[in-house]
Amino acid sequence: MLNDLWIARTYLLKNNLSFVIVKNGKILYESSESGIKEILKAVKIYEKQFAESALADKVVGKAVVLVSLKVGIKSIYAKVISEGALDLASKHNISILYDEIVNAIMNKNGTDICPFEKAVGSIDDPEKAYKILCNMI
Repeated sequence: MLNDLWIARTYLLKNNLSFVIVKNGKILYESSESGIKEILKAVKIYEKQFAESALADKVVGKAVVLVSLKVGIKSIYAKVISEGALDLASKHNISILYDEIVNAIMNKNGTDICPFEKAVGSIDDPEKAYKILCNMI
């Protein structure tokens, strides 16, 4: 599993992607689109295949961790991760590797907390969070 995480991390950074999902040494999904919308799209299409996989993502907040829990992702690499995301992942035994930790994930303008993070801020149920996030798109 850690091999998948290393492959995902290396591939993400080498190809300047937003996120990549790897399982058993194979890339299941990759995207250069930023934001959680593309991850939600991937989950709708490939949800069952993501169990026991590794996710490498440029920015990981609580919303991404909740979606990862929903589909059974077991390890995450983040260039940037929020404190809340790290805490949640640790509570659920998701292996985490990161480069930078921040207090919160901000919106694209850097003026406020990301709206997706706000929407799931008080939620710990992955199914409930997923429904809220999908309804926001």
